[in-house]
Amino acid sequence: MNTPSDRTYLQSYLNQAGVRFDFNLVDTVCNRKLSVTFYLAVIAALLVFGLPLGMPGNQVTDFDAATQGIREVGSGNKLFFYCLLALLLVYIVSYLLRLGYFMSLRTKLRKDPAPIAVEAYAVVCLDVRRKFSDQVIAYLGQWLRHDPTAFCKYAVIYKELGTTQPRFFLSAAVSTRKLCFIPEHIGRVFIHRTKASLYTLDDKSGYQTASERQPVFGNFAVGSDNLSASQAAKINAKSKSPD
Repeated sequence: MNTPSDRTYLQSYLNQAGVRFDFNLVDTVCNRKLSVTFYLAVIAALLVFGLPLGMPGNQVTDFDAATQGIREVGSGNKLFFYCLLALLLVYIVSYLLRLGYFMSLRTKLRKDPAPIAVEAYAVVCLDVRRKFSDQVIAYLGQWLRHDPTAFCKYAVIYKELGTTQPRFFLSAAVSTRKLCFIPEHIGRVFIHRTKASLYTLDDKSGYQTASERQPVFGNFAVGSDNLSASQAAKINAKSKSPD
């Protein structure tokens, strides 16, 4: 389902309107898994390890040096290659540890028996520049497509149900606008109890078949007294209706 253009907003605009939310780091990292930069780092590490003469993967023997005149790289260049290899290995190991941590955290968070009930609200273009790479992406979009948001990530905003002061949450961020956005689609948010900025959003349960669907709506952490009649009916209908 294509995203309606009239339900897509810039994050900077929503922030000015008072709609604020934390970036969904947990789901974004878990869904991305091994990125292109990870594979590039692995390829670069293999090349540095085995390509330059004198490195552990391409040793020069005394016989080769004497008979063929092959000489390994100088000590200065070898030191540079070793430092580069060390940096690449640190990046690769830290990337895997980070991915493992967030995957474990998501599994732990989703065991919470009382998630927060939310519904799909809109699509947001994450144009707020939080780090240096965001600045680079904005300049690249302005240079190539004359649009600083051309390469921004997008996510679906979910609004908390059952309260007059709702919180807003994001789905996993993606690099394109090809999102499956279903207005008012019900989801579940599991928040870290001590770090509220860490949370995971389960927006897939609504696509399960009737035989696979679990009765999760009865355990939502929403105040039934604050639910409007339409919201209560919507939750009950979605929890009971077959696909």
